[in-house]
Formats: sequence, structure tokens, C-alpha cells
Amino acid sequence: MPSPAGEAKKRARLSPDQRRDHLIRTAIAMFAEDGVAATSVLRLTQAAGVSNGIFYHYFSNKQELEEAVAAVVLGDHVARLAEVQRTGSYSARIAIGAVGTMRAIAANRELGAIMTQYLEQHHDAARRSSVQIDDDVRAGVHAGEFDIISPRHLVVDILVAVLAVGAREVLAGADPDDTGEAIAVAHLRLLGVARRRADGIAARARAMSA
Repeated sequence: MPSPAGEAKKRARLSPDQRRDHLIRTAIAMFAEDGVAATSVLRLTQAAGVSNGIFYHYFSNKQELEEAVAAVVLGDHVARLAEVQRTGSYSARIAIGAVGTMRAIAANRELGAIMTQYLEQHHDAARRSSVQIDDDVRAGVHAGEFDIISPRHLVVDILVAVLAVGAREVLAGADPDDTGEAIAVAHLRLLGVARRRADGIAARARAMSA
């Protein structure tokens, strides 16, 4: 087993980029295990084996670290979904997003734990990842696919909240495909899509993103 002194020497040899990455990776593990809110800067630096001064050299505050974690944990997922969603109607894009997100959470519980917390807390990082949802809702309304009564930002907040509930269920062991399809139907119904059409779009999204 490596000694504390040996580990300290290894950290001392890290380049600036590696040291920043070490802090982010430590934060990812702690956010997933202990929770974002419960992970203080002090606890993080102690776990990472660095001083608070080192932390504040790379991050202005914890919020900035949380943004960096989101870029690492959520960035690839959002990019992959955007690629899959590029074709198809706005309804299909919304449905594929729901199914794909539940599958991503089931496939990577560390990602899932952090994503779920960000969704539940309406974290700024989650809001930014929901920009695509907002764009699709706006474009879908303009194209006549969606019919919403409430202000768009409130509708998008509800869609994100439904995702958060589904994410928590998947983390608890629910089937990601069943949950994702159910969320897709709920999203489309909230957007004014008829039940039978919503069911069909959600089922196709489940098959398409398999």
C-alpha cells in the first residue's frame, strides 16, 4: 500500500492541469457518494491531499468547481444526445432525450447520482444542459407540434422536474427503458401532444435510442 508520504510526492509532481483534474476527479467521487451540498471545500481538499490554497488557485469558489464537474460528467452525455436528436421532429427529440437520459443514469451510477442532484436542485449546470430542451420546446411551438398554455420557462422547469423524479427512480432500481418511455409520454402530454401520438413517439424513441 502506498504511504501518505509517497502519495504526497506524487501529487507534488503533478502538472497544473493534472492537479486541477485531480481536484475534479476527487469531487466527482465525493459528489456521487456524499452529495454535492455535503461536500465542502475543506472536506474536498483533505480528501485530495492538497491545501485550500491549491483549490483556490484553480477555482474561485465551490460553484466554479461544480460547473467543472458538470462539464466532465454531463458534457459527453449532452453531446451524444444532441447527435442522436439531430434528425426527427421536435417531439421525437424530446422523447429521445428522456429515454437517453434514463439509460445514461443506469449505465453510470456516478454520473447518475450527480445528474440527479443537479436536476433536483435546479442547479445552474442543469439549467444549461436543459437549454436544448428549451430550444426544442420553442421551435416545436413555432412549428405547431406543441400547444402550451403556461409560459415556456415554466413548462421547461416542469419537464426538468419530471426528469429528476425519473432519475431518482432509476437510481433506486427502476428499469431505465420503462422509466424513460413513461417520462417521454409525460413530457409530450405536457406539451399538448395527443395521448395516442405521444405513446407512439415514445415507443419509437425507445427503439431508436437502443
